[in-house]
Amino acid sequence: MPKTLRNKYYENLCFEKLMEAHKKARKGKGLRDEIIKFNLKQEEYIYYLLEVLSNKTYKHGGYEVFYVTEPKLRKIEKSRYIDRIVHRWLVDNFLEPYFVPTFINTSYACIKKRGMHKACLDVQSAMKKCKNKWGSYYILKMDISKYFENIDKRILLSILEKKIKDKDVMWLIKEILYSQKKEVGLEIGNYTSQLFANIYLNEADTYIKKELGVKYLFRYMDDCAPRMYNK
Repeated sequence: MPKTLRNKYYENLCFEKLMEAHKKARKGKGLRDEIIKFNLKQEEYIYYLLEVLSNKTYKHGGYEVFYVTEPKLRKIEKSRYIDRIVHRWLVDNFLEPYFVPTFINTSYACIKKRGMHKACLDVQSAMKKCKNKWGSYYILKMDISKYFENIDKRILLSILEKKIKDKDVMWLIKEILYSQKKEVGLEIGNYTSQLFANIYLNEADTYIKKELGVKYLFRYMDDCAPRMYNK
């Protein structure tokens, strides 16, 4: 995989890949009204998406806002289903292949073959190693307050532009990011937001590991635990 993404937008823009994004986006949600209606004319809708993404007249729609209370009160902003297909297409074909391989091995949230259970097992394994090597040690647990709400999109774009040299991909990213005309904050309900949030904090991961020399660092989105021994 090349270090930078160039000239890939139209190479990946086809009916088949948009249809595949639709199938992935609807998985496990096929009984919802919006998806049932979409399925009735799915070929027409996919061809419509193909056209507006090709001529770059695509406009991200608005959001439906609701709140969840578990594990704590969160504001969820849900985009239109047709936009969620675009999110999936963007992540699967451009963001995930180029950015996930650059993540540290101990970042777990929203990453295939990792997740919560692997995070728990790896932390337990590291704790045993620290105990055997140093006897007593410290664990620093950190959480970023209102993380998604405070992500600066200008900083995020500067990080993305280091790797993405395809102006068409960047156009689509900006269309999604600025669909609500705000400079700070990502919509928690967007599929893209999960990966954008990981990309954003990977800069901190790299700094902590390489510059500060912290051997053990585990992160699950905005919760992390750098581990240091007791001298």
